[in-house]
Amino acid sequence: MKRMYIALFLFALALLGGGLETGYITAKADMFIAKIEKIDKHMKKNEFKSALELCRKTEDEWYECGELIDMLLIHDYVDSIGIKISRMTALAESKNVDFYITESISAKKELASIKESEYPKLENIL
Repeated sequence: MKRMYIALFLFALALLGGGLETGYITAKADMFIAKIEKIDKHMKKNEFKSALELCRKTEDEWYECGELIDMLLIHDYVDSIGIKISRMTALAESKNVDFYITESISAKKELASIKESEYPKLENIL
């Protein structure tokens, strides 16, 4: 009977860990998507100085929380998003709105993809 309780405890612990990881990744992905959309608005209004400040801040925040996200996800996905955010910063600095929007859309799609890949769906398990 003692083994049964230990097994149930470990199972509950695994579920809790999975839930916390999913919640953390989802919250961070949503936060960065919102930040990028805010920068998009500044870029579309040709407010390059404020867009550049937000880009730099977003890039710094990505690399700060990227260490933990990197432990939870595949390293290539995290690096790819970081590179896109860095490109967005460079494009905001050069005031290139069209190419910035392209990188922005791509970064948001990748963030949404990592968020979706964490949900316990059959397609994610198989």
